[in-house]
Amino acid sequence: MKREGLPWKLKFFIQCFAVAFALFHIYTATFGVFQSVVQRSLHVGGGIVLFLLLSAAKRLEGGNASAKDRIAVAVDGAMLLFVVFAVTYLISSFDRIMDPLFEITDTDILVGLVFTAIILEVTRRLIGWAIPVLAFVFVVYALYGKFFPGIWRHNGISLEYVAEILFFSDRGLWGLVTGISASIIAVFMIFGAVLFATGGGKAFMDLACWATGSSFGGAAKLATVSSGLFGMISGSAAANVATTGAFTIPLMKRLGYAPEFAGGVESSASSGGQIMPPIMGAAAFIMAETLGMSYSKLALAAILPSVLFYFGVLVSIHYESKRMGYRGLPREEIPHIRDILHYRNSAPIFVPIFVLIGYFFAGYTPATCALRALAAAVVLYLLLDPKNFRSRVGVLVNGLADASKDMLPVLALIACAQVLLAMIGLTGVGIKFTNIIVALGHNNIVLSGLCAMAGTMFLGMGLPTVAAYLVASAVMAPALVAVGVAPIAAHFFIFYYSIFAGITPPVCGTVYIGAAIAGANWLKTAWVAIRLSVGAYLVPFMFLFTPALLLVGTTREIVVISMTSAIGIFSLSIGGMGYFLLPANGLERALFCLGGLLLVNPGVVTDLAGVGCLLVGILAQVYRRKNSDAVRVTASQSQSRKE
Repeated sequence: MKREGLPWKLKFFIQCFAVAFALFHIYTATFGVFQSVVQRSLHVGGGIVLFLLLSAAKRLEGGNASAKDRIAVAVDGAMLLFVVFAVTYLISSFDRIMDPLFEITDTDILVGLVFTAIILEVTRRLIGWAIPVLAFVFVVYALYGKFFPGIWRHNGISLEYVAEILFFSDRGLWGLVTGISASIIAVFMIFGAVLFATGGGKAFMDLACWATGSSFGGAAKLATVSSGLFGMISGSAAANVATTGAFTIPLMKRLGYAPEFAGGVESSASSGGQIMPPIMGAAAFIMAETLGMSYSKLALAAILPSVLFYFGVLVSIHYESKRMGYRGLPREEIPHIRDILHYRNSAPIFVPIFVLIGYFFAGYTPATCALRALAAAVVLYLLLDPKNFRSRVGVLVNGLADASKDMLPVLALIACAQVLLAMIGLTGVGIKFTNIIVALGHNNIVLSGLCAMAGTMFLGMGLPTVAAYLVASAVMAPALVAVGVAPIAAHFFIFYYSIFAGITPPVCGTVYIGAAIAGANWLKTAWVAIRLSVGAYLVPFMFLFTPALLLVGTTREIVVISMTSAIGIFSLSIGGMGYFLLPANGLERALFCLGGLLLVNPGVVTDLAGVGCLLVGILAQVYRRKNSDAVRVTASQSQSRKE
């Protein structure tokens, strides 16, 4: 009985700890964060403790743990105790660390290295091998740089200094990116979790269904719009696919859509959610801090690119659906707008989002905006149904616990990435990459962009967006700036390709999830996602030529680039799907694709040529459509005479 009771007691303790962990972030966001090393170590250490508790509870579930499970629980328990000890040791050593004459001891080295090893192991268990192995390789490179050949050679860094940087300074595990996670990202994840716990997911799904459900490809458009709305809050492509895809993919298959198409639509749309303001993804907060600009300005800069992306996806879905005969949802399955907008359903969801946006553009800090939006969500949810006050409090408590659990992959990933970034900074490898890209690109923006794109996509294979962006921006963005690209354009360029590496083979995690839910071939699913997202692969090059698409420039420049970009993506989407009024032949598809490509490069000549190609392709379709109609009428008349 005692063993059988352990998991229940452990689960109760974990729930309390998870709620307390969320409340810690709310408290520090409200009253001010602790000193950087203290705040960040409590954030990372608390997250690791929660993960190890969850791992132990899972293994002890049911009270019939095997010998192997009990050994694993004992190992997790030892790691948990060491993490608690290490964080306590670090905080108690704060005054000593801050002393200008600080000298690291053997005990310090041991604690720092073991804690770092635990971070790598926890990250491996949460998100896979890629980023921990990369971090470990760079630590080895830092220690043994004198054994590397050519330009990669350096004098090597002592073990003592590596341990000091990683654990006893704010340049390693407790660096700037961890600080953003502890003070900003955590609060937004709490807000998002509470919003969805109180019905946000259903509200977004119903609104998207009402707006798009009855049109051609309505279920696919529903998946696109709902994923965009969901992505505004979650900022995670994988979570987006798993959450909205669990509903939209079976719905598409039930209506006769091909499994690969269903999985590809959801994978593409969910990836785009990370570029959808106001809350894009964790990487966006990091980008704002890196560029030294307010997050509200960054979110504003992302509006046009995100609208263009979803415009391209919806156009592609529309014409592919017409080609394949994919109809919309039956009218009886589409919710009524009055039910969606009823104040009891809509106010707790949409009012907090408006509060968030309002405070954003009033100039408040991101954490303050999230806190006030969270407060609005909680108050409205509790007051609009006072009869069920107690059960609603329970829902909010579960939302806080879920938020803490949702943080775990992000905080472990960021802490692990900080190890990697620290070693990149210590060894100067970022400068070497910059020199290589500049040399390969010959100071040409397009060639340099292609090199940076390839490098970012390669680094992004198998990595979450945050890790891919952190690594790529450290080594690629300076190269683009060196050839004359505006810093905001360079970072958005890296950001986009970090996101869409997730749907690009051979390692495309977002597609794997979508294909698994759809029961589809993952490679065919990836091909559909790429075709639907064709605009996302070309829009970043528009940033390189002019940052006007990011609202940096005159009003005339912004209007012109917005119009030409929209026309270009429309043309590319038709060419990619191979359908406009009827299936396009090879020449027509070539004209549509060429027109879109010409419109990528802003300029009077290229814009006119691009629009010309599009018009010729459309006229060719109109001409063929008329001929086919005439042939059909003639055949019908001939058949009538015979009869």
